[in-house]
Amino acid sequence: MKNYKEWSLSQILLIVLDVILILGVIITAIVYYNTFLKYTGDLNGLNKFIMFILLTVGIVCIFLIVLELRKIVLTLNKGNPFVWLNVRALKRISVECFIIAACYFGNFIVNFGKNKYKFIYLDSKGIHTDTEPIIFILAGVFIAILANVFKKAIEYKEENDFTI
Repeated sequence: MKNYKEWSLSQILLIVLDVILILGVIITAIVYYNTFLKYTGDLNGLNKFIMFILLTVGIVCIFLIVLELRKIVLTLNKGNPFVWLNVRALKRISVECFIIAACYFGNFIVNFGKNKYKFIYLDSKGIHTDTEPIIFILAGVFIAILANVFKKAIEYKEENDFTI
């Protein structure tokens, strides 16, 4: 996708991912400060430690997903997205989505019975849902399927390269 006159979509996406990384570091620092130092609320002892671990694992997975997406976009910029590097990146992103979903479920288990989680509820601000784990599971499944599609495309491409 070389385009010297105008910005291509993949170049814009690369910039957006870079901005997400920078903002992610800043927001992560603010979240850790507010959650574990400033406003600890009812977080204490073992519960605080478990929340710290779950949040850290989830945030690390988000950063890893963004880094994997950067790798994929870079191959797109080079003009050949159907490479084994992208298949591995998509598989890793899929696993990271499942890990994030597991962190949400861990959070539900640790905070069970505290009336903090409702699948769907309505208040004066509108309709709210706590469906993030389902979203990450579906994203993980979809990305795993996409990785297999890329794998098949590469196999067909390599087969055609050998026949010519």
